[in-house]
Amino acid sequence: MFKNYFKIAIRNLTKNKLHTGINLIGLSLGLGVSILIFFFVQFELSFDDFHQESELIYRVQRHERIDGEINDSYSVPIITAPALVDEFPQITHVTRVIGGSAQAYLDESTTQSQSYLMVGPDFFKIFDFELIQGDKEQVLTDKFGVVITEKVAQKYFADANPIGKSIRIRMGDNFEEYQVVGLLKNPPANSSIQFEMLMNDQNMDFSIGKEMQNSWYNVFGETYVKVTRPDVKWEIESGIDPMMKKVLGENYVKGDYFFSLHAITTMHISDNPKNGMVETTRPDLLLILAGIAFLILLIACINFTTMAIGRSTTRAKEVGVRKTMGAEFSQLVLQFLTEAFLITISAALVGLLLAEVLLPTFNDLFEKKLELVYGPIQLGILISLILVITGLAGAYPAFFISSLRPIKVLKGNLSVRFGKQALRKGLVAFQFFISFLLIATTLIMVNQMSAIREYDLGFDQEMVVLVDIPDVPSTSFVKSISEGFQQAEKFRQALTGRIEVSSAALTISIYGDNAFWNAGFPLEDGKQFNFRVNFVGGDYIKTLGLEIVEGRDFLVEPGADSSAILINEKFAQAMNWTDATAQMLPNTDFSPHQIVGVVKDFHHSSLYQEIEPVMLAKSPMTVFSGITNLSISSSTNPKVMVKGTGTDFEAFRSMLEQEWGKVFPSEAFSFSFMDEAVEAQYRADERLGKMVFLAAGIAILIAAMGLLAMAALSIAGRTKEIGIRKVLGASSLSISWMFNKEFLFITLAGVLIALPLSWYLMQDWSAQFAVREWPSWISFIVLALAGIGFTLAIVSAQAFRATQMNPVTTLKDE
Repeated sequence: MFKNYFKIAIRNLTKNKLHTGINLIGLSLGLGVSILIFFFVQFELSFDDFHQESELIYRVQRHERIDGEINDSYSVPIITAPALVDEFPQITHVTRVIGGSAQAYLDESTTQSQSYLMVGPDFFKIFDFELIQGDKEQVLTDKFGVVITEKVAQKYFADANPIGKSIRIRMGDNFEEYQVVGLLKNPPANSSIQFEMLMNDQNMDFSIGKEMQNSWYNVFGETYVKVTRPDVKWEIESGIDPMMKKVLGENYVKGDYFFSLHAITTMHISDNPKNGMVETTRPDLLLILAGIAFLILLIACINFTTMAIGRSTTRAKEVGVRKTMGAEFSQLVLQFLTEAFLITISAALVGLLLAEVLLPTFNDLFEKKLELVYGPIQLGILISLILVITGLAGAYPAFFISSLRPIKVLKGNLSVRFGKQALRKGLVAFQFFISFLLIATTLIMVNQMSAIREYDLGFDQEMVVLVDIPDVPSTSFVKSISEGFQQAEKFRQALTGRIEVSSAALTISIYGDNAFWNAGFPLEDGKQFNFRVNFVGGDYIKTLGLEIVEGRDFLVEPGADSSAILINEKFAQAMNWTDATAQMLPNTDFSPHQIVGVVKDFHHSSLYQEIEPVMLAKSPMTVFSGITNLSISSSTNPKVMVKGTGTDFEAFRSMLEQEWGKVFPSEAFSFSFMDEAVEAQYRADERLGKMVFLAAGIAILIAAMGLLAMAALSIAGRTKEIGIRKVLGASSLSISWMFNKEFLFITLAGVLIALPLSWYLMQDWSAQFAVREWPSWISFIVLALAGIGFTLAIVSAQAFRATQMNPVTTLKDE
């Protein structure tokens, strides 16, 4: 019986090639994009679930009250790990995770920068990263033993066995010899913790002094714990306050400084930009992408349904004959669902091929390593999609057409306009509504991101290159910065005589969210004054093209202006200073200093944030002497900022590398572009905009095919009416307008609902920017006119073909 259903279904599908083709193309496009999106969403939701006991793993989060507000961070004191284990028997294992990088080599000819994580011996008792060689119980117990990934093993040792071989890594003032004691598979793409090399956290002695290691107010890296069972989280958190009272003593203030546990399974999906070392995906991004996938599939399903209703005239007689011959309602329903299933399964196969083709582009767009792996979860998604689409696309035609009464059908031709016109029009209008909603959303996003790109940030980013200076590890924080600046100044001096260089400067922080360090000090009234600080040198103001609105610039010579500071206009306004250069910072703890100038406000951070008070200083001690809090969210190693004079970048780069070789002959050369750092801040929203644009294009294509088919079916069902009108003298234009009126109403309904709704829905997205710009009303009018023109073109083309038919041919049987 089922074999017969399939044979008849195939016969019907091949007989109506146009409608089958439109359905197949529409569903294939929808499924291809949707498979990618749904697999991507599933991939993002699967982060860190490869750890067998992931529900028992937590990351420690620090909370500190500053100026009446609670500030959250995942950087915690070194002493937190042993204190938690001693205090809570519910914690079975703990490990610190402290990131770093240093110069490494096998011999001096292969020196390069190597990133690493310093972790505790319990690391592999908490996390289930796959160790290829080595003993998980022993590999992290030796201070001078390292565990490397396959990627690093290939980089240093090619195909040779790395176990037992040595790598020299600069830790502190010297290069230390480390032995490879373990080989790991590269961390899975869905791991929040990514690394190339692991070493014992005893190595922090090279860069973190004992006093800071035992301080509750100096924070370094992150801490993870494993507990006995999931429900003890609340027991531990309720015991944190007594623990803090015990360890802080007289410094303890209830609710001012405490910790909580954050489940590893919820780390990756977060809208918190301050998420420590973990790369996150915003939950609203996944909701938007899943919504886009659903809407595209819905449009394709609507095509299927509307065309099935439109073809009711031809299929109705078939149903009438079958019912007369004894076919039951359930058999007819199953027949139509079989046809829907065959189209859907064929579209799914084509969609999978399309998804494989689009995968590299998708990965480039979202900077992911998504692979289309067909495991149980993925197969479940595919089967669910096929069944749901079969139901959505085939259910209404199956139940509607199968329910027709044979006597009514067989008495004569059944018009496509019988009683279901409103539903058909409503479905087509809904297609246009979705399509125009996506297009209008794209217009708003493109306009906003264009405004962001063209906005004057207050500094010059063109032809500015940032060169990384080798780290100077030291247990003294100030010494590390000072010696780093001395090294950077050598390279800057080497560049000042080159004609290819317009100017060069030194800087700790570059552009970006939280790149400038966050500092604060108490005012006379006891309130905390928070500001952003950056340590600079050389021609910083000139290189970035900043404008001095009051006073003067720093003196360029090394050592000069060591007690001088520059502030921005926002800083002066916050202090209510009209003549800032005559003022001193309102806190007696600051060492002698001089405010030498005021810089015109510039966006040190991205345009997601308002401009904040900013201080620029040449000497760290000038600032450190008076502040009471400091949050460091970028590298403590300075960079050399170089502005070129020409446009030949290859020659410019070659010159930089040449001078680098003279100053740092044994160090690897690396650089980045200032404008890339600027653009990187908006990459997530740029990606989302491109995805919505792609979805809008696919939606319009599917809707256009649906409109084409529906116009053809509508006109085909009224060929005799067209013939009679022509005989009575109607012109081709008037007949064309008769059909256009019907579809123009549908288009206008979709546009008039979609445009204001898109503006409303994008309010929250736009609100995240400190600088907002909406498209002009003219843009929306042009979009509406384009939609009307689009409909007129498709319907008019079909109507014109019908009016060219000879009335004798259409009326000969009357």
